[in-house]
Amino acid sequence: MGRNRKVGLDWWPRDIGLYRDPKLRAARQKFGVLGPYVYECLLDIAYGDKGYYIAYSGEGREDTLWQLREYTAGLENVTIETLAAVVDQLVASGLFHAALYERGFLTSKRIQMGYFIATLGRNAQQINFDIWLLSEDEMREKNPSGKAFILRSFISRQEKGISRQEIGISRQESTQSREEQRTEEQRTVEDSRAEQTREEKAVTADSGLTTELEEKLNCKFDHNFCLELRRLQNKGMQREVFLDTARQTAENAPRNPAGYFRTLLQNCERDGILTAEDMQKRAKPAPAQPAIGPSSEQLSAFDQEWYERVKRYTREKAVPS
Repeated sequence: MGRNRKVGLDWWPRDIGLYRDPKLRAARQKFGVLGPYVYECLLDIAYGDKGYYIAYSGEGREDTLWQLREYTAGLENVTIETLAAVVDQLVASGLFHAALYERGFLTSKRIQMGYFIATLGRNAQQINFDIWLLSEDEMREKNPSGKAFILRSFISRQEKGISRQEIGISRQESTQSREEQRTEEQRTVEDSRAEQTREEKAVTADSGLTTELEEKLNCKFDHNFCLELRRLQNKGMQREVFLDTARQTAENAPRNPAGYFRTLLQNCERDGILTAEDMQKRAKPAPAQPAIGPSSEQLSAFDQEWYERVKRYTREKAVPS
């Protein structure tokens, strides 16, 4: 059996003056030192796990936020919602790739270049080039010999892509037999059915609710978020919970309404708040605790009695003039 290939890093190159990066200015102004610290924690998570990215959608997002909560244990007033807002700000400041963030990934050229440099001596890394941001020239600048496995894999992938295009053109120009045409038509029908099935699964259970939520938050939900809404609806979360959570989000006016809204929904799911009745139970005030000690009326009577006893004692001990 083959040896397991290591994915993450045991160390990662930290830039001198990382905290002086101008892109961290907005996060520092809004969240203080927590902003740069969370960014460094995210680098540690990325390099230590996947190596060059963080899966930041669904359970991956929740796991990442809870890891950040462990990193910041002991700091006051640092909630999951606050950490999610810090991540959103880091993305907005350009420290993570915005388009890949919308697809559920936290990564950047800085992270990927750090990973590329740290793994120059490795072989057989599995890279998802669909989210790889470095160009061939950028990698050759750090590896002029071109022997790095990631660089060779990148070039090979490009060459195979060109080869497939040439084969496709050749097939289009050639005359196909009737049997080949029937096979192609059957494949097209099957692909169409499969695509239709995927689209049906991707549609949310209540498009009217989705539209209403988007209008309340003044934003558009991405594909992954729509799937998350459907999952919560299938789990039993009622319309009232969605609308109340959207109201809370709008009142707080976060920089990224969709991300903040998603975090609140996950908190509701974690706390078992799925129905209007669950919300009422949460809002119901706790029963008043019985008072300890005498009431104000009892205390007044006690003071009066004590005053009378002092007066009697004074008269008894008084010396006649």
